[in-house]
Amino acid sequence: MERAKKRIAIVGGGITGLTAAYEIKKFIEKEQLPFELILLEGSTRVGGKIHTLQIGTRFFDTGAESIDVRYSGAMTLIKELGLEEELVYSSGDKPDVYFYNQLHQLTYPTYKGIPIHRTDIWKNKLLTFHGKLASYKDLVVPKTKIEEDLTVSSFLKRRLGEEQVEHVVEPFFSKIYAGDLDEMGVRSSNEFIYDVEQNHRRLSKGLSNYPEFFDGDGNYVTFEKGLEVLPKKLAETIEPHIQYGKKVFEISKGQEGTYVIDINRKEQMRAGAVIVATPATEYSRLFKDEKLTSFFNKTVTTSIGFILLSFPKGAIKNEPKGFGFVTPRRNDSHVTSVILLDKKWPTLKQNDEEVLIGANFGRRGEESLVSLSNLEIEEYILKDLNQILGIEVPPNYSKIARWPNAIPQYTIHHEERKQKLVAILRADFPGIYIGGNGFGGFGINQCVAQANRISKATIEYMKKQNCI
Repeated sequence: MERAKKRIAIVGGGITGLTAAYEIKKFIEKEQLPFELILLEGSTRVGGKIHTLQIGTRFFDTGAESIDVRYSGAMTLIKELGLEEELVYSSGDKPDVYFYNQLHQLTYPTYKGIPIHRTDIWKNKLLTFHGKLASYKDLVVPKTKIEEDLTVSSFLKRRLGEEQVEHVVEPFFSKIYAGDLDEMGVRSSNEFIYDVEQNHRRLSKGLSNYPEFFDGDGNYVTFEKGLEVLPKKLAETIEPHIQYGKKVFEISKGQEGTYVIDINRKEQMRAGAVIVATPATEYSRLFKDEKLTSFFNKTVTTSIGFILLSFPKGAIKNEPKGFGFVTPRRNDSHVTSVILLDKKWPTLKQNDEEVLIGANFGRRGEESLVSLSNLEIEEYILKDLNQILGIEVPPNYSKIARWPNAIPQYTIHHEERKQKLVAILRADFPGIYIGGNGFGGFGINQCVAQANRISKATIEYMKKQNCI
């Protein structure tokens, strides 16, 4: 039992679990702590939704597509791991917006489609005259006072008007969160724009103080050999602590403040602290306690998909000015965004005889395409590409990836429920820490940030429990 009290178990080998294990290993070695670290991964690989496909000498990310360097978290970790020289920065400016059956380039400075300078709104044809006038509300509307969370949609429409949000801003948010702005909470989703508005009142004035956040070249990074370089490097540093093929089915209370972990329904492990860094859909299955499951069962997720397509040179008749395009919900297209991969990532361009396209599909309320056959998915996507880009020839090849229930939706009640859950864990389940993209933030940056917080809290708890 004494050994179990000194054991830290991490469930899940995605980016949150791997980073937490890496940080805990550093704490143990630096302070010479008598703790045992084990990471349990149910499959034969680490990385979770970071998945890189190799075709010949090129590497394509079919899950998480890139890291947004405008936010902290991942870059600090990348530099510490010595991977900075392997980074590839995005080019091709920013995506166009496909609306009214044509592509529109935002030729002025923006943040997620929001114009930095108010007068630039007159440069696009996406809004009616009244829609452009409505965007001036940002000049006079007072700072939002929030006692309870409110939707991103209502927050933005209050300042920018309905047209600006639905025609331009919404598709940029959907590209990232695959969500519905009418459901997403502005605080629950940890959106930068909320802090800007609270600090500066006016969005345009506030955003102008952060030029490093403007949409454009260099916003995103991947690695020459794909994003999977990051989880592989983390796994390499903690390799002795990883156990593959160890699927956890249940976590329950044990004796003397320990927890019993049911592995593969045929073995058990006891631990003094457990970090749960699984997909959001796994939370309710791991715990049988009603207080916990009442929260976990309310977690909402969205399914998404990605298709990689190779076309012969000259296939695109109507090329976007940026590295691709995004589509508002009010369009009848199935794609949510399209990337000209060899334009965004120059390292993928090997010759002038091929054009590489990556199309994303599926978002909150528009997930039916994900469940179709590969042939049906390709037919629908090709129809969109024909209409939007003028592509009439069949692809050289295609590869499809599906991610069912992959993207958690941070609805307006998520933050409130999360705080209640944290209180329950502290009171009734000390030593249990919940992580992953379904709890503390979506995207690689936020997963790394929460892993850093959780690992520190775990070490402090274990030191206290073991009188160190």
